[in-house]
Amino acid sequence: MIGKVARFGSSFLGAIQYCYYETRANHSLDRSRIRGELLFAQHLGITVVDDVRLKTEPKQRLNIEAIADTMQSVASLNDRLRKPVWHQSFSFPVGECPTADVMIRICQSFVRTFGMENNPMVAFRHRDREHEHFHIIASRVDKYGKNSSITSLNYREVGRFCRTMEERHNLTPGTPMTIDKTGVPNQEKKEAVTNDQQPVVEAVNAPQQHRAIKHGL
Repeated sequence: MIGKVARFGSSFLGAIQYCYYETRANHSLDRSRIRGELLFAQHLGITVVDDVRLKTEPKQRLNIEAIADTMQSVASLNDRLRKPVWHQSFSFPVGECPTADVMIRICQSFVRTFGMENNPMVAFRHRDREHEHFHIIASRVDKYGKNSSITSLNYREVGRFCRTMEERHNLTPGTPMTIDKTGVPNQEKKEAVTNDQQPVVEAVNAPQQHRAIKHGL
């Protein structure tokens, strides 16, 4: 299991759109196609809306605008934090396909480990590459207005977290991150994408692809 170094940004909607919609070869968003499967949501209401632009059936999608608005509302409780968005991704070796339950448990362990049990958070699973992976978008500000996220030495702590999850869930060990002379993790250089560049009622009769555990509603 490999965890990318966390990215901090200012746009919840931009980060969520990147995780939810497909991207074209030029890295622009294709809002007619959905690639992100809702895996886990915490302290958020999940609803769906009709969208005739979709090229798949049913022509419904998650109301990601409402999700982003809720997260932004919580983040606005702390006007000192300029980058309240935490974007984290975890991937698995080619051929390893953890169940959704295992990924959800990793998400739950993630929020406990990094101080975000009381923070809005959503996770999306992707199957568009050879390796299984999922993305987490969380508010660094909790529902009380506190910046509760633990960010110190993130590259090291994410590595430790991955090793713990591998042992706990019997996963294949990933390659540990290394640090170059500039102090930047080499893994980070391979795919450096920021949230800003990427681009409360429970739903009834939500499409199958939108089903997930919703914790803390």
